[in-house]
Amino acid sequence: MSKPADQLPRCVSCGRAIEACACCDERDCSPAICDRCLTTAILKTIRRRYVHPGASLIEEVAAKPSVPA
Repeated sequence: MSKPADQLPRCVSCGRAIEACACCDERDCSPAICDRCLTTAILKTIRRRYVHPGASLIEEVAAKPSVPA
């Protein structure tokens, strides 16, 4: 049975009341995070590989200027 909204843990990122922490699935997790904020945090850490059709998937290093400044 669920607790009243004022007794539920709150997400540390957005402050929404949640039933359980999305990361560890514990009801009494002190730094609890909701599913939405956890997904957003994970997606921010993923390196984007697809830029546009025909783009190289190899990272290009900025070219050094040929003429010293």
